[in-house]
Amino acid sequence: MIQGKHTSPRRIGAGAAVMLVISSLILSACQDDRRSGGAATEAAKSVRRTDHFQSLVSNGTVLVAVGSFGAVISSADGGTSWTRTALSDGAPLVRVASCGDRSFVALDFSGKIWRAPPSASAWTALPLPPADAVLDATCTPDNRIWVTGARGLLVVSADGGKTWAEKSLDEDIQLLNIQFPTPAFGVVAGEFGRVLTTRDGGASWTQGGSMGDDFYPQAMHFETEQRGLVVGLGGAVQETRDGGVTWNRTKAPIEAPLYGVLALPNDEAVVVGAAGSAARLSGGRWSPVTGLPMTDLRGIAATSQGVMLAGTGAVLALPAPPTASASKIN
Repeated sequence: MIQGKHTSPRRIGAGAAVMLVISSLILSACQDDRRSGGAATEAAKSVRRTDHFQSLVSNGTVLVAVGSFGAVISSADGGTSWTRTALSDGAPLVRVASCGDRSFVALDFSGKIWRAPPSASAWTALPLPPADAVLDATCTPDNRIWVTGARGLLVVSADGGKTWAEKSLDEDIQLLNIQFPTPAFGVVAGEFGRVLTTRDGGASWTQGGSMGDDFYPQAMHFETEQRGLVVGLGGAVQETRDGGVTWNRTKAPIEAPLYGVLALPNDEAVVVGAAGSAARLSGGRWSPVTGLPMTDLRGIAATSQGVMLAGTGAVLALPAPPTASASKIN
């Protein structure tokens, strides 16, 4: 069991994850100002060049991407066409997840969650418990909503966001990523390479294997209860094959920060990041993905047609695998 209070002396500044989110939102506003020309034309588009999509998910039928200023787009045809919804108050949306019943949950950095039915046709806001900052959210196969954040924030709702139970740590730590591959098994990745795991649906949490004090998780995805990947700065990738007990640190052929990861069957994976950076893992080798626009890519989701990506002013399909020789994992 995790207990006790710990304030890490290694923290540089305060709330690194919070500053990353705020910086992204400020960048959005600045770029909006610079791109004010042709506003009427842009306003008619489902996907606009001023959009800053932060997250993308599929419930098996409908794709949903969310981003800054309340931007929500959905597609029921695998990404061929999109329908746009603008949430009220310009909600700064940082994550979208799909529940076991195929409904959607979106995390609002201002301290709310938004719920939508499987069609993503309407969104309803619900308040979150007071917190310094909310950083990630997921919805489990049995429809429980989990939210993580600053100062060890870890809360769960079993009734669709109406009420919340506290599971927070009494520690000054940013809990950055959370996922439940199964109803019982869940993983949290935090700053300083911290890993927490649960095998009883979140009733209790224990320490997983460390990813290293110098590792700052940017995104995480578990394909199964055993295999998961976490990405960070400078193309760094951490992989576990034992449910977070041990981690193997590798590197994609990318020097830019990685913002998204998708673990796929047959030991494959795709990672995406800044300035159109992307790489594919197949056959134990990483190969760069070429032909992508020079835009920050943050959202990534698998569909029946392949893999979709979302980022600044763009939602697009992952190009076909390159034919050039790939680089072997370090």
